[in-house]
Amino acid sequence: MIEEIPFPEQEYESIQNYLNKLGYCYTTRVYKEIGKYKVGELYTAPWGDVLKIDEVKTYWKVSDRPFYDEMSDDEKIEICKYSEDIGLPYEFIKFSKSTV
Repeated sequence: MIEEIPFPEQEYESIQNYLNKLGYCYTTRVYKEIGKYKVGELYTAPWGDVLKIDEVKTYWKVSDRPFYDEMSDDEKIEICKYSEDIGLPYEFIKFSKSTV
């Protein structure tokens, strides 16, 4: 059985739209999820798609995150709270739908 990668329910539609339009999407993982997702591995999305991890990049400062200027203040605060503010890194993960 393939492990599930969780996402907030309110993001399901947006993620699916990115996957259908661009073929890939990004997620940020903090705290207990650091190191959990590996490049090349497959994970099940809550809505049933199988997702493949394409890239995992580690950052220490929220302001270094790609697409930082497109993030809401709430998103910046949330990531900072569970990473930079407590001296931990966070991961910026690119994933796509698996064709397997």
